[in-house]
Amino acid sequence: MKVSVSFFAIMLIFSLALSGAYFALIPLTAAALHELGHIFAARVRGVRLKNFDIGIFGARLTMSGGICSYLDEIIVCAAGPLVNLILAVISLIICNSCGRENELVSLFIFSSLSLGMINLLPIKSFDGGRILGAILSYAVDTAVAEKILNLLTFLSLFTLWCISLYLLLRTSASLSLFVFSASLFSSIFVEKA
Repeated sequence: MKVSVSFFAIMLIFSLALSGAYFALIPLTAAALHELGHIFAARVRGVRLKNFDIGIFGARLTMSGGICSYLDEIIVCAAGPLVNLILAVISLIICNSCGRENELVSLFIFSSLSLGMINLLPIKSFDGGRILGAILSYAVDTAVAEKILNLLTFLSLFTLWCISLYLLLRTSASLSLFVFSASLFSSIFVEKA
């Protein structure tokens, strides 16, 4: 498997390390565990991985040998969010059983839940979009599945953007969510046109 890291991802990690932002390692750990879930599921299913690309908006695994079965696609894509959700629940149980709140554990729970839930959104390049695409392609014609997925991707990104705009105007916060949703929309729809 070929691993590549974008220049901007390296700069982001480097700037976090220089600033002493150790708390930023917690979301990165949740993201790494997410990707390990995909890799583990691919190994179990016998799916060969070709590339592992790390960018500023996350990581992307590419399967080698062309298209795998719809079931393999669903299992490999679901494994990452499932790992996040399971680890968040286990961490919450452990945190509650200790009887005291830990800021780093709370950040890990929040990061894992957020990463798992956001990745399950029906957005084309996300795990949820790939899962839905596999299910739709199995159930209906591929062209129809593509149109449905494009519509759901547009509606999901538009909703995410509206929520981020509301939060930005209401609280003067959430600029990162606004930029994230706008740039994701641009990368999926504008660059394609």
